[in-house]
Formats: sequence, structure tokens, C-alpha cells
Amino acid sequence: MKPSRTQGARRDGSGGPSTRLLPVTPFDSRCMPASRIATKRALAIAVAVLACGGCAHVPNLHDDPTNAQVKIDAMHDRDAEINQLLDNADRLRQESQFDAAARSVYMATELDPASERARKLGAMIEQDRKHLGILQEADRMMQRGSYAQAADRVHRVLVENPANAMAQRMQRELDEKRRQQHAERDDKLAASSIMRTPVSLQFRDANVRMVFEALSRTSGLNVIFDRDVRADLKTTIFVQNASLQDTVDMILLQNQLDKKQMNANTLFIYPATPAKELEYQELKVRTFQLSNVDAKQIQSLLKNLLKVKEVVIDERANTVTIRGTPDMIKVADEMIAAQDLPEPEVMLEVEVLEVSHERMSQLGINWPNTFTASTPSTANTWGALHHLPVNALNVSGLSATADFKLTDTDANLLASPRIRARNKEKARIMIGDKVPVISSSSTPSTSGPSFTQMIQYLDVGIKLEVEPQVYRDGDVGIKLNLEVSNITNTIQSGNSQGLSSLAYQIGTRSASTSLRLRDGETQIMGGLISDEDRRNANKVPGLGQLPLLGRLFSDHEGDHKKTEIVLQITPHIVRPQVAADADTQEVWSGTDVNVHADELRLDPVALNAEAPAATPAADAAARPKARPVPGSVGGGTSGASAASALGAAATRALPSPESGAFGQMPAAPRTTPPPEPYGG
Repeated sequence: MKPSRTQGARRDGSGGPSTRLLPVTPFDSRCMPASRIATKRALAIAVAVLACGGCAHVPNLHDDPTNAQVKIDAMHDRDAEINQLLDNADRLRQESQFDAAARSVYMATELDPASERARKLGAMIEQDRKHLGILQEADRMMQRGSYAQAADRVHRVLVENPANAMAQRMQRELDEKRRQQHAERDDKLAASSIMRTPVSLQFRDANVRMVFEALSRTSGLNVIFDRDVRADLKTTIFVQNASLQDTVDMILLQNQLDKKQMNANTLFIYPATPAKELEYQELKVRTFQLSNVDAKQIQSLLKNLLKVKEVVIDERANTVTIRGTPDMIKVADEMIAAQDLPEPEVMLEVEVLEVSHERMSQLGINWPNTFTASTPSTANTWGALHHLPVNALNVSGLSATADFKLTDTDANLLASPRIRARNKEKARIMIGDKVPVISSSSTPSTSGPSFTQMIQYLDVGIKLEVEPQVYRDGDVGIKLNLEVSNITNTIQSGNSQGLSSLAYQIGTRSASTSLRLRDGETQIMGGLISDEDRRNANKVPGLGQLPLLGRLFSDHEGDHKKTEIVLQITPHIVRPQVAADADTQEVWSGTDVNVHADELRLDPVALNAEAPAATPAADAAARPKARPVPGSVGGGTSGASAASALGAAATRALPSPESGAFGQMPAAPRTTPPPEPYGG
């Protein structure tokens, strides 16, 4: 029956609709079936349980301060909230939102005032805020062209925080600007240096000192000789339109001399002996930070190839510090750049599948091997035995057992590991168990031998060892060793002292191979099959060998076990092999005695393309006139006449100022008149 609502007066007596329900007929449960009553009771109980569960109170630290579990849960919740706040602060710091990052750190310190991470992160935020202002100032200086001041401020930031990304980027820009400025300055110095002056010489068996004296008079080159330079050194040289720098190097090489350039037009010449090189040769110290190659390998490389004597390595920082000539350091830099390359890496996907099938059967009747017949205890005389009937004998052990057993066992063992390995480095995978092997040993002593037990562990299972090698064409060579072992028998023994020994009989299958695969190519290796078939029959002699009835007097056991192992391997190149730059693959290193960064050449100095073309008549008029000099080409002159001849020959070989390689060269100042040739 549905309740009805009454339209009319309110409950307070006023007019309007009323929500009062009319009386209903009382409910009689006896009129409802028993199944419906049970269902309603179950629903009522479920509702009551849910209501009680919803009203359950979760305990907190204030309710029970001594509850250890509640304390641990509260600490975990607090640490999680602090870590979330600090992670957010670190992210905001990296985005240069320092105010928001500082607020997150402040909220974390409110939860844990003693948080060391919050303290460090707050200090990093303040440091980054200060560094940002310094870098902004450095950026304004770079825009004004004040690179030195900008570099000073960037260096200050990198000293305090070497990982500052903005400072690193600005440092790279400043280094590039500095290299450009140095290159422009070197070009200007080279253009104004007299060492680039083109010369043409024709001398035979001429004294070295007089050759340099003639070059000094004609080109303005200042030459200072060491006191140990021999005065009887001679040279023969015929060059046309070669630079003064290359010509001087050739003359020095012929006579085992070396030079030290004091300034743009001054040379100090000394014998190229180890003692003089130690005395005059200026050395530099350079530290190389290695990223991929071992410092010991670079040390061996520099000592063997460049004959560098002073090499110091730091294995902890993986740095190499050398001391040598600028040319030696330049060559070492290029050699290290060719060696310090990232090692290739390979991701190997390996799947090892072992499929085992075993079928055991035991069918037949197992008859006893022996039986026992005994007489009654009263028959203890020969007469009693003579009259003893056959059925009076006691017989035991004549029971037989019927066997009807057939067992099938299938097992699949799958291992699919992924391992990342570097180039030419071994990676090992072991999937299995470590089983203990217990052994005992005795130690003799005066009171008798003492026994000691030792436990060693043996790896049993699947052992895989791979060594990849990445090739330039994208192939991957793999040296592979696979071993699968299992326990086939347990051997246990003991001694008189009560100590037991435990050993295992291990069955092993192994395979070793070398293969070369393409990137992503899958190779499946199978054939590691073990097939065992054992059969055993227990028969009653004579009866068990009958053609058909023999099955009733025999028991047959069969054991067939077959195991196959399949290996699947797929290489994926994660980091390919990187080749060295073409500029560093082949570098000049000088001679076996002296290391030079450039080869010794006599390249012709090109004439200035922008100079106006001169007619032969004008060129002849502009060229200094010199009278023929006896012996200027051939030998035979000496003393003052030789010096005059050398001076005249160098004067004839000197080009006009208008035809210089770097524009018009200033005339060399003269304090004395040019020497007169021999013979007036």
C-alpha cells in the first residue's frame, strides 16, 4: 500500500500542502515468504557493516602519540611532502623563478626546520640569484665590446658554480670572440712581420754568419748568435721567391742550429743540442681533461710517439699534464683529440629457452628376488624332519607387486634479459642458483687432528658471457660463451668425527662462438640437445623370457628425457662508433729529433694581387741596381769580399716594396752605406 500525501492545512495549522503521512496498515512478516525475509535480513546486516566501516576513525599522531606505526606513517607522509616541495623548488630554480623557489623552500623548512637539503637548496637559490645579476652585467659588457671585463665576471661565476649553464654558454662565446681577436692580431702581425718577406738566394759553400749578416743588412732582420755557434759553418742554398721564415729554417736545419724569436724581427740562434735546448727553449704546461680514454693509455702514447719526458697523470680526475714546447703541446692536443672519443655501446636482447620433456614408465609385476623357507621349532631332529610334511614348512618373502605407472613431465625455462655493454668489454649474465658445497679438512696437532668444515658456493643454471665489438659500417661482432648446468646427483658422506660432506654431480652443456650481425639482426642458436633413453627390466629367470607370458613374470622401467636449449640474441647499437675528425687523424709531428706542429716547407710567397701591374721597364727601374759580384753564386770568396758579395746577392734577390705579399713594406733603415763589391 502506497502512502498518500494530504493537500490542505500545514502542520502548524496554516494552509498549504502537508507532508504528513497517512496511517498505514501494520506489516505482518508472516505473510512474506521465508526466502525474502532472509534476503532482507542479509541486506540489513550489510548496510549496518558498511555504516560502521564508514564511521571508522583513522588513527593519527595526536590520538596515540606512542604508537610506533602511526609515527612511522606520519614521518613518511611528512618526508614525501617535503621532497615534493623541494623538487618543485629545484625545478623553479633551474627556470630562474627564484621567488617562487624560495617560497617552496620556506614551506619545506616549516615542516622540517632541520632539513639539510632545504638549507642547501636555499643557499643555491641565493647563489644563482647573485650569479644571474653578475651574468647580466657581463652580457651588457659583451654588447659594448668589453670582452676582457665580461670574461672576468663569467670566470668568477664559474669558479663558484662550474655547472652554471648560462655561464658555460657565455664562456664559449667569449672563447670564440677571443680566438677571433687572436687570429686577427696574428694576421696583422704576420702581415707586418719581416719574416714573411720574400727572398731569393743563390749561395754555395758560404759562411753561415755572413749569410745572416747579408740578410740583416738587406731585410732589417736582427740576428744574435750564441757563443757556441761554430764560425766555420757553411751552407749551400738556392731559393727563389721564398719567405724569409722558411729560408732561415732551412739554413738552420742544414747546420743543426735552432732559433728563438725574440720579437717580430729579432732571432737568437743557438746550437740544437739538448743542453742548449734546456737552456733557451721555453716550455709550456698543459693539462688535458680526458672524458672517454684512460689517462694511462694517453701517457704511454705521448711517451712512445712524441718522446715526452715530463708527463704526469691523475687517475682520480683522469687528467694528463705535460710540459714541453708549444709545438709539442699542439701536436699532443691533436693526438689526444683523435683518441678521446666516446666508446660505442650495444644493447643486447637475449632469450634463452630450455625445453625439457621427460617420460617415465614402470609396468609389470615385480616378483621377489629371494624367499625364505623354515621348519617349525619342534622339528629339531633328523627323525622329525624325515616325517615332516611339506605343508608344515614356513615360507616368507613370496609377495609380488604389480606396477602400473606412467609419468610425463614437460618444462619450459625462459630467460629474456637485456644487458648493455661497452665496446670490447665483457658482460656476464647468470640465471640460476648458488648451491653450497660442504667439505671438511683436518689439521694435525699434538692432541690429535682437528676437523674444520668449509662451505663453498657453486653457480648452477644459465651462464652467458658476451663481448661485443662495434664496427664502422654498423655491424656488431659478438664473442659468446653459453653454459647451462644442472644438478644430476647429490653425493653426501661423513667421517668418524660426525662431520658430513656434501657435493654435487653437475651436468654441463656449453657453447662458444664468434659471430657478426647487423644492427637489429636476430640470430637463433640451437642444437644443444640432450637425449637420454634408459630402460630396465626385472625378470623371473626362465618365465620372464617367454614370448607372451613373460610380461606376467617381469617388471619394465623406462626413462626417456630430452632437453633442448635455444639461444636468441639481437644486438642494438645504442652509441655508434665515432670517427676522429679528418684534421686530427693526420698531423705533422716534425722530425725524430725535434717536434714541430707544421711541416718544413719552402712555399713561394704570392705577390700582392691588389698591387698595380708594373711594366718590365718600370720594374727594372724600381729594382736596385747592383754590379756583378765575383763569387756571389759560386764559392771561393772569403773575408770582407765574401760579406760584400753576400750583401750584393741578397740585394739583388730582395723584391721591390710594391710587390710584397702583404702590401707595401717599409724600407729597412740604414745607418751605414751599403758595402761596395769587391774590386770597386
